Parts: sequence; C-alpha cells; structure tokens
Amino acid sequence: MDNKFLIVLVILAIICFGIFFFQYTNNVTTVILMNETKIPENGTAVGFLMDSYGRGVENQTITYHQAGDAQDVFVNVTTGADGRFEIKNLKKHPESGANDYYGDISFDGYNQYKGCIFEYNLTVI
Repeated sequence: MDNKFLIVLVILAIICFGIFFFQYTNNVTTVILMNETKIPENGTAVGFLMDSYGRGVENQTITYHQAGDAQDVFVNVTTGADGRFEIKNLKKHPESGANDYYGDISFDGYNQYKGCIFEYNLTVI
C-alpha cells in the first residue's frame, strides 16, 4: 500500500513540475514600468521591461514615439542586462502641435515573451 501511495505522489510531483516548467518558459507576460511620467526638459526617462516573475528582460527592443516626429515614426532603444532602458535628452516641441509627446512605448514580444504597451505618455515639464 505504501509503495503505491509513494508512486502516485512521485507521478503527481512530476506532472506538477512539468506544468510549472511549461508555464515558466512559454508565453511569459511582460510589463513596462517607468520611474516617472513627468520629466524635466533635457532629462532622462528610465524604464524597465519585466516579465511576470519580476525578472528584467535583457537585450530587447523598446519602441516609442519621440516628441516632434510624425505619429508613425518610432525610435528604438534596447534594454540592458537588468531590463533597464533610458530615453535620454527629452525636449519640448510645441511647434509640432499634437505630436509634442513621448509615448506609445511598447515591446513587440520575442520568443517566449509576450508583447506589452505602456499606456501613458511622458510629459516634459
């Protein structure tokens, strides 16, 4: 009786480990976090691309709209070893009207990581 019970427990443990491993390595949700949304002119915005386990996602491309550019023009930055990225030298461009914002910050996803979007704009003060 004890041997059967032990075999069942081992099989259940193997199944649970397999499910955990599959979820841990496939279709991992990501999120973009920004330390501030109001940045002084000529300042730097710092953000992080993190997975659902709280780890930084390294060497991934983040795209964003830069103030003064047309709405369909995007700039790329790459995350560092800890998932950190910087948008440097933010400037106001009041002459560009509706395009005077830094926003549409997104990650398109890659391999096991799902894409995500930071839903707010950065304001230059």
